[in-house]
Amino acid sequence: MSEKPSTFHATCHCKTSTLSFTVPTCSLPLPTHFCHCSICRRTHGTLCTIHTPIPKPEVNLSSFTAYASSSYVVRYFCSTCGAHMLDRAKEDGKEESWCVATSLVDADEQTWSFTDHICLDGTVDGGLAGWLAEIEGKRLRMWRGKPTDEAEYEETGDWRPGPAVTLSETDSKSRQEDALVAKCHCGGVEFHISRPLPSAFTQMPASLVPADKNKWYGLTEACNSCRLVSGCAVIAWMFPLTSHITLPDGSPYRPDFGTAKIYKSSEGVERTFCGRCGAMVVYATDERGAMVDVAAGLLMADGARAEEWVEWRTGKVGWERDCRWKGMLKGLKDGLRACGGKQVGDN
Repeated sequence: MSEKPSTFHATCHCKTSTLSFTVPTCSLPLPTHFCHCSICRRTHGTLCTIHTPIPKPEVNLSSFTAYASSSYVVRYFCSTCGAHMLDRAKEDGKEESWCVATSLVDADEQTWSFTDHICLDGTVDGGLAGWLAEIEGKRLRMWRGKPTDEAEYEETGDWRPGPAVTLSETDSKSRQEDALVAKCHCGGVEFHISRPLPSAFTQMPASLVPADKNKWYGLTEACNSCRLVSGCAVIAWMFPLTSHITLPDGSPYRPDFGTAKIYKSSEGVERTFCGRCGAMVVYATDERGAMVDVAAGLLMADGARAEEWVEWRTGKVGWERDCRWKGMLKGLKDGLRACGGKQVGDN
């Protein structure tokens, strides 16, 4: 008697867009990777994406917006809340392939076999991979591009972090920069963030004030709402004041600009995403009206983590209680602490 196949379901935050897929139960757990390419970062707004190759899903695409991010990849995100759920690839001479945003699938952590960090070359600093080297004792392979079958890299991957860049080596350049550009993949959403003025942090909660007053604060978190609008279980935010943000034409920041769409995810909360490519852009709440949370995947800096502009909290992950993947969460927390120990705002 053959084993019954396993069917899984995924949904976005607003529940308008759903899909399902079926796999042989014997194929579980499903190989799952973290992609750090600039396209994934700038279409999701996250430091990376978490994707699982799946068979062709059962899905009604009428509630989705399709975005061709390259000549052979089409990405589908919810037209209402912006959640990226599905990628379809069709290269010349190859069969059509699909990847699901793993974080949106209603399944426990044991369904997935986290294997690789891929496309790290473009991050310069390793992005999230620098904070998440292993999960439940298993080292994730790290690749400059896509995995290869070269024997010497079978266990580790072929990417190695470069030597640490000290502040003295970059100070003369980065400290003089006027603005940090935030931009989605299609270019329909773009804005510029200036260095904080001396008075900036008097308008912010103490928990979001960095030790280095020449930077803005940043953190990683795992809240359910952010996961369901971004399509990623780990979200990274930067916290500037809106008074320090300008649009490309020099005008003050406003939420309705370019291709931005606004999604009200709860009372007093507005989230912005690009209506053309789906990138998560900002989170704004009435409780902190003078500032917005900027999606870190959009930051155009020398490294994906934009560390010359952002002081990252390393002592904890926000909204830990929401995270369903406890093994991954522990790996991230251990990696963050190894990188920086306790900083301002860590409780």
